[in-house]
Amino acid sequence: MNSLIEESVIKLAEKFQLPERIVSIEDLPWIPFTDNHSCYFKPLRFDLNTGTWIFLFKIKSNQVLGRHRHTGGSVIGYNIQGKWRYEGREWVAAPGTFIFEPPGDIHTLITENEEVITLFVLGGSLQYFDENDQIIGQDDVYTVLNKYRVYCEVQGIETRDDLIY
Repeated sequence: MNSLIEESVIKLAEKFQLPERIVSIEDLPWIPFTDNHSCYFKPLRFDLNTGTWIFLFKIKSNQVLGRHRHTGGSVIGYNIQGKWRYEGREWVAAPGTFIFEPPGDIHTLITENEEVITLFVLGGSLQYFDENDQIIGQDDVYTVLNKYRVYCEVQGIETRDDLIY
């Protein structure tokens, strides 16, 4: 490739690339994720183009998060603190565990005797089921972004629009 074409490609890439984003998690509030305040999240990124949301997820000890399914994309997780597992599974996510989930599986998350913090990258929606396998609720990048904005408004916290990219 000649140098003129290389220079043109570099300029084009620079024109369209996103700027760096540096976020201190200490500057972000824990937002209630569930109505009973058993789970909280710290938003790190809302990608409205792909429907991907990246967040820290904190779950209180000895909790059972009802049956749910991830749709539209895989789930990537890295457990930072505490232990959790899925009901009926052999594995336990301890600190340092990497988790990959393909979309479509219905499962129930259970925490043990300590608070859990996991970094998650989710695409698509999160559907919640009742005991009859009927969908009773759903979250996606838009509902979670709304939870963040509403919480910040009620608490008098300025929202971070730089988390949306």
